[in-house]
Amino acid sequence: MQLKKSTYKQILHIGFWILFLLISVFFFANFWPIHIAILRALLNGVLFMLVFYINLLVLIPRFFSKKKYAIYLLTSFMLIGIFIPVRMAFRIYLFGEPAAMPVPAKPYLSELFIVTSLLFIFMLSVFYKLAENQLLATERNREIIRQRDEAELRMLKSQVNPHFLFNTLNNLYSLAYTRSEKTAGAIISLSEIMRYLIYETSETLVPAEKEIKFLTNYIKLEKLRIEDPGKVSLSVEQPNPGLFISPLIFIAYVENAFKHSEIDADPEGFIQIFLSFREGEILFICENSIPGTPSQKKEGGTGLINARARLDLMYPGKNLLEISHSALLYTVSLTIKL
Repeated sequence: MQLKKSTYKQILHIGFWILFLLISVFFFANFWPIHIAILRALLNGVLFMLVFYINLLVLIPRFFSKKKYAIYLLTSFMLIGIFIPVRMAFRIYLFGEPAAMPVPAKPYLSELFIVTSLLFIFMLSVFYKLAENQLLATERNREIIRQRDEAELRMLKSQVNPHFLFNTLNNLYSLAYTRSEKTAGAIISLSEIMRYLIYETSETLVPAEKEIKFLTNYIKLEKLRIEDPGKVSLSVEQPNPGLFISPLIFIAYVENAFKHSEIDADPEGFIQIFLSFREGEILFICENSIPGTPSQKKEGGTGLINARARLDLMYPGKNLLEISHSALLYTVSLTIKL
């Protein structure tokens, strides 16, 4: 990346001076033969480049950037004061005044042009350095924000995994306590889920197919403790190959559905999950019933808070989360623009 930036800067500098020399040649060709115009343009270009880079690479870093403003002004005046007579000497002793020089009645026109052109190049180097510093500061701020976001994302992921495991181990304990024949299948599903959590979710993005498989395994694990698994439905419109998404962005809402629907105890309970990957968009809808008389007050909410935070980190300004509920129905609708 640094090499690319360095190459871009070199191209920018070379392109600017080539353009400057071409303009100078066309200008001087109005008053001198072409070979003299080229020579004068080259000599002027060398002087201007010396003024530009001495200020850019020496004076500004050593004095201006270190807030030694008095020394910077003094050395700047010295730099301009040295190059003005040098450029005048080139004009007088090497080229002289052409007969076609505009406004010949004004003897100081050439001197004024020399001074203003040198001052222009000098100030151009100042503005260039200020712009460069501003770009570097912006890049540093972006890098700080990126590192902060990555650290926050790692923290949120570390909170997601224990929360999920806590619920899953509770389910396994219930199955083992009742010596259910479903225990072995639950352990297999859990091993696949753990493999995904340990080896995949450390990445910022994962293949969408793996996230779908993770959700499928989780729902399969939850269904093991439900007498009527048909009360839980998962409908997935498969994504195009090669699509990558942020991991664990749906699981909090699915967990919440199983938690609050009390589907294992409510005969009228249900959960419906729909996930589609349309062109440039992900649509996730999760609906669950709410029992008329909840068995007990549910605690928590950390998972949903973390899920909201992760959405804003991974898809800032590109996600629309709508949560609605009535007395008997809780709906989560999430749209993500890719």
